[in-house]
Amino acid sequence: MPSSHGTRRKSRSILTKSNKITGVSYLLIEYKPGDKVVVDIDPSEHNTMPHRRFQGKIGIVEEVGRRTLRVMVKFGSKPKYLQTKFNHIRPITT
Repeated sequence: MPSSHGTRRKSRSILTKSNKITGVSYLLIEYKPGDKVVVDIDPSEHNTMPHRRFQGKIGIVEEVGRRTLRVMVKFGSKPKYLQTKFNHIRPITT
């Protein structure tokens, strides 16, 4: 039987959410262009989900929209741009 080569293949442990309740606090965070964020994929929201290769990567906010963000992530030597919703990213805690 041929195996699937979809975008979520081999991602069972990466795209699994714990049972803790997170709430909606991610919607209350104000992002500005130039802020550093971490790509933290929320598997319960499939719409605008970044590819799993970007899980845990650090990016810089380029644009802030009403519902989405444009984030630049350096992948190797090339910049990649992600258009994603607020629940797939979180700010860096220092």
